[in-house]
Amino acid sequence: MDELKKIIKRGIITAVVVLIYGVLSGNKYVYMGMFSGAILSVVGFYMICLDAKASLASNSPFKVGVIGYLKRYFLYGIFLALATKFYGFPMLVSGVIGLLNIKINILAITLFNNIKKFKSKYLK
Repeated sequence: MDELKKIIKRGIITAVVVLIYGVLSGNKYVYMGMFSGAILSVVGFYMICLDAKASLASNSPFKVGVIGYLKRYFLYGIFLALATKFYGFPMLVSGVIGLLNIKINILAITLFNNIKKFKSKYLK
Protein backbone atom coordinates (compact mmCIF):
# COMPACT_ATOMS: atom_id res chain seq x y z
CA MET A 1 0.00 0.00 0.00
CA ASP A 2 2.89 2.34 0.71
CA GLU A 3 4.22 1.78 -2.81
CA LEU A 4 0.87 2.79 -4.31
CA LYS A 5 0.80 6.00 -2.27
CA LYS A 6 4.39 6.68 -3.31
CA ILE A 7 3.51 6.23 -6.99
CA ILE A 8 0.47 8.52 -6.73
CA LYS A 9 2.47 11.15 -4.85
CA ARG A 10 5.24 11.12 -7.44
CA GLY A 11 2.69 11.25 -10.24
CA ILE A 12 1.15 14.39 -8.76
CA ILE A 13 4.59 15.94 -8.26
CA THR A 14 5.47 15.16 -11.89
CA ALA A 15 2.20 16.74 -13.05
CA VAL A 16 2.93 19.91 -11.07
CA VAL A 17 6.47 20.08 -12.49
CA VAL A 18 5.04 19.70 -16.02
CA LEU A 19 2.55 22.50 -15.31
CA ILE A 20 5.26 24.83 -14.00
CA TYR A 21 7.52 24.06 -16.96
CA GLY A 22 4.66 24.65 -19.40
CA VAL A 23 3.71 27.98 -17.85
CA LEU A 24 7.32 29.17 -17.73
CA SER A 25 7.98 28.14 -21.33
CA GLY A 26 4.63 29.50 -22.51
CA ASN A 27 3.85 26.33 -24.45
CA LYS A 28 0.13 25.58 -24.35
CA TYR A 29 0.68 21.99 -25.46
CA VAL A 30 2.79 21.32 -22.38
CA TYR A 31 0.72 23.09 -19.76
CA MET A 32 -2.63 22.04 -21.15
CA GLY A 33 -2.09 18.69 -22.86
CA MET A 34 0.66 17.11 -20.82
CA PHE A 35 -0.62 18.42 -17.50
CA SER A 36 -4.18 17.27 -18.20
CA GLY A 37 -2.89 13.89 -19.35
CA ALA A 38 -0.71 13.57 -16.27
CA ILE A 39 -3.61 14.34 -13.94
CA LEU A 40 -5.84 11.91 -15.84
CA SER A 41 -3.10 9.30 -15.53
CA VAL A 42 -3.09 9.68 -11.74
CA VAL A 43 -6.90 9.45 -11.67
CA GLY A 44 -6.77 6.33 -13.84
CA PHE A 45 -4.20 4.71 -11.54
CA TYR A 46 -6.39 5.50 -8.54
CA MET A 47 -9.32 3.91 -10.37
CA ILE A 48 -7.18 0.79 -10.89
CA CYS A 49 -6.53 0.65 -7.14
CA LEU A 50 -10.24 0.96 -6.39
CA ASP A 51 -11.09 -1.71 -8.97
CA ALA A 52 -8.55 -4.08 -7.45
CA LYS A 53 -10.15 -3.65 -4.01
CA ALA A 54 -13.63 -4.11 -5.47
CA SER A 55 -12.67 -7.23 -7.38
CA LEU A 56 -11.27 -8.83 -4.24
CA ALA A 57 -14.57 -8.31 -2.46
CA SER A 58 -16.76 -9.24 -5.43
CA ASN A 59 -18.34 -12.54 -6.39
CA SER A 60 -17.44 -11.95 -10.04
CA PRO A 61 -14.00 -10.27 -10.14
CA PHE A 62 -13.70 -10.69 -13.91
CA LYS A 63 -16.80 -8.57 -14.51
CA VAL A 64 -15.60 -5.87 -12.10
CA GLY A 65 -12.19 -5.81 -13.75
CA VAL A 66 -13.55 -5.58 -17.29
CA ILE A 67 -16.02 -2.83 -16.41
CA GLY A 68 -13.28 -0.86 -14.63
CA TYR A 69 -10.97 -1.31 -17.61
CA LEU A 70 -13.64 -0.09 -20.03
CA LYS A 71 -14.43 2.95 -17.85
CA ARG A 72 -10.77 3.98 -17.69
CA TYR A 73 -10.13 3.61 -21.40
CA PHE A 74 -13.40 5.32 -22.28
CA LEU A 75 -12.25 8.26 -20.13
CA TYR A 76 -8.85 8.29 -21.86
CA GLY A 77 -10.51 8.10 -25.28
CA ILE A 78 -12.85 11.01 -24.54
CA PHE A 79 -9.91 13.09 -23.31
CA LEU A 80 -7.80 12.37 -26.40
CA ALA A 81 -10.73 12.89 -28.78
CA LEU A 82 -11.58 16.29 -27.27
CA ALA A 83 -7.94 17.35 -27.24
CA THR A 84 -7.59 16.41 -30.90
CA LYS A 85 -10.89 17.99 -31.96
CA PHE A 86 -10.26 21.37 -30.35
CA TYR A 87 -6.46 21.70 -30.55
CA GLY A 88 -5.28 19.33 -33.27
CA PHE A 89 -2.65 16.65 -33.56
CA PRO A 90 0.08 18.29 -31.40
CA MET A 91 -2.31 18.32 -28.43
CA LEU A 92 -3.06 14.64 -29.04
CA VAL A 93 0.63 13.81 -28.85
CA SER A 94 1.18 15.89 -25.73
CA GLY A 95 -1.90 14.34 -24.10
CA VAL A 96 -0.60 10.83 -24.83
CA ILE A 97 2.77 11.76 -23.32
CA GLY A 98 0.95 13.09 -20.25
CA LEU A 99 -1.01 9.84 -19.95
CA LEU A 100 2.31 8.00 -19.66
CA ASN A 101 3.04 9.84 -16.40
CA ILE A 102 2.32 6.95 -14.02
CA LYS A 103 4.04 4.40 -16.25
CA ILE A 104 7.19 6.52 -16.39
CA ASN A 105 7.11 7.00 -12.62
CA ILE A 106 6.74 3.25 -12.02
CA LEU A 107 9.65 2.62 -14.39
CA ALA A 108 11.80 5.22 -12.62
CA ILE A 109 11.04 3.79 -9.16
CA THR A 110 11.82 0.25 -10.35
CA LEU A 111 15.07 1.30 -12.00
CA PHE A 112 16.13 3.26 -8.93
CA ASN A 113 15.41 0.28 -6.65
CA ASN A 114 17.34 -2.07 -8.93
CA ILE A 115 20.30 0.30 -9.05
CA LYS A 116 20.28 0.50 -5.24
CA LYS A 117 20.22 -3.30 -4.97
CA PHE A 118 23.02 -3.66 -7.50
CA LYS A 119 25.07 -1.00 -5.77
CA SER A 120 24.68 -2.56 -2.33
CA LYS A 121 25.40 -6.07 -3.62
CA TYR A 122 28.36 -5.48 -5.91
CA LEU A 123 29.82 -2.05 -5.15
CA LYS A 124 30.55 -2.09 -1.44
